[in-house]
Amino acid sequence: MATVIKEVELSWLDRTYLWPILKGMVITFKHFIRQLFTPTSKRYTVQYPDAKKEMPAGYRGLHELKRFEDGSIKCVACFMCAEACPARCITIEAEEFSDLNQTQGFEEKRPKVFKIDMLRCIYCGYCEEACPKDAIWLRTDYELSAYDRLEMQFGKWDLMNTYAKKDGKPEISTDPKPAVPHKPVEM
Repeated sequence: MATVIKEVELSWLDRTYLWPILKGMVITFKHFIRQLFTPTSKRYTVQYPDAKKEMPAGYRGLHELKRFEDGSIKCVACFMCAEACPARCITIEAEEFSDLNQTQGFEEKRPKVFKIDMLRCIYCGYCEEACPKDAIWLRTDYELSAYDRLEMQFGKWDLMNTYAKKDGKPEISTDPKPAVPHKPVEM
């Protein structure tokens, strides 16, 4: 099927490009006057970062890994979120643990490594929908910046502490089993 394209002949006023520029300047001046005489509470402009826009319900922002009241992670390393992710930005390595107080003697899994590359993430929410344990949530924060690409790879502890202060929970500072510090080799 062919598309008919209508050719428009410009008038001499339009060909000078002065008339379209003046029309655009009149529109801009009308917006300026409207903003000048509109009360601050009803202005269109949000004075960021002093005032932040309220995000609607269902907004998908920064990720959070939920934890139980004792501070342990809810994630059971089932890899459902990593499989559902279309951007392939979630990396999980599982480990088995058995603590008689928590698992009643059964072997269970938890993530040894849980990373999300925020630069690759498209904030689609599939990871949240796929999680059977309701362990990963996308909350309302939309501010995310860094000076280095490596800072945008959020690990397990970063994701568990994302909203700790906002929710009134204590932050978990490090892995309960800290690694032995590496000593540099002297030559």
